[in-house]
Amino acid sequence: MAAQAKQPLTLDVLDLRHFQSSDFDALLGEEVRIWAEKLHWDFRPSCDIVRRYLDLHALSGYALIEGRQPIGYSYYVHEDHKVLIGDLFISEPYRTVEAQHQLLRHVVETAQNTPGVRRIEGQLMMLESGSVGSLYPAAQLSIFERNFMLVKGISSLRRDAFGGVPPGSIAFERWSEQQMEQAANLIARAYRTHVDSEINDQYRSVSGARRFLHNIVQYPGCGAFYAPAAVTALDRKTRELCGISLTSLVRPDVGHITQICVAPEWRGLGIGSELLWRSIQAFRDAGCGEVSLTVTAANIGAVRLYERAGFRTLRKFRAYVWENFGK
Repeated sequence: MAAQAKQPLTLDVLDLRHFQSSDFDALLGEEVRIWAEKLHWDFRPSCDIVRRYLDLHALSGYALIEGRQPIGYSYYVHEDHKVLIGDLFISEPYRTVEAQHQLLRHVVETAQNTPGVRRIEGQLMMLESGSVGSLYPAAQLSIFERNFMLVKGISSLRRDAFGGVPPGSIAFERWSEQQMEQAANLIARAYRTHVDSEINDQYRSVSGARRFLHNIVQYPGCGAFYAPAAVTALDRKTRELCGISLTSLVRPDVGHITQICVAPEWRGLGIGSELLWRSIQAFRDAGCGEVSLTVTAANIGAVRLYERAGFRTLRKFRAYVWENFGK
């Protein structure tokens, strides 16, 4: 439930390009603190990118203001046919359902009226309104429940809690950027009929998966990419890529699993369990005490694996997809 707050006299919405980063010092500082407290995540690198684009007057989105003071913001990125809502955050004293809806509606309406845009996606970790579905026709908006999960004390985890051990015909090796193209093909095949391809349409094609991988490696949205904990599974005979676990650091002592998938024809052999185990052990060797990940709640098999391994849900959030709004 959103916090019940004293309603301010006036809340207005203004384009982010009217502001400098210094106008957001207090708001971004609060967001960094909340990510640290609730998710054990150092959000400063993401905020640094927001600051940079604010000072360039190149960040698309809106600020929610009281007087001239920003008390909330949301930004978005336009990619081809799609708009991706990168963040939506409102300061705790003002975080009512009405304030969150006001800001979200401005962003979505702008995106819907942008020429060529046919789809809007947003995985909004800090949006606390559970009634967004009431704002849009059911034919336009799909909502997916997701879990942010964390396991603590990784040095004491036992391999047998993770599930079956894969056959000896599978080799496990450290990730190499030379495997990028194989990985893009693997992701497109692994998610062809998967619920996550409904949330992120980059999973639906090799070119989209390639862009997804590039974003993971180059940008801090999922933390700083950490290659030593990223693991690949390969058929020893053919050297075919069977599965991958990609990883990042979200704090010097907290690892994050950004992607873990297994090719359809190789599932049920314990490959996913082994990938997860090996990545966690690499994080342990790097001095991490905790590891986090996100998973779609409808992906029951993955949720059970993570819970069996010791992960617990810290926060539930929603992914939103808007389509069919031009009809």
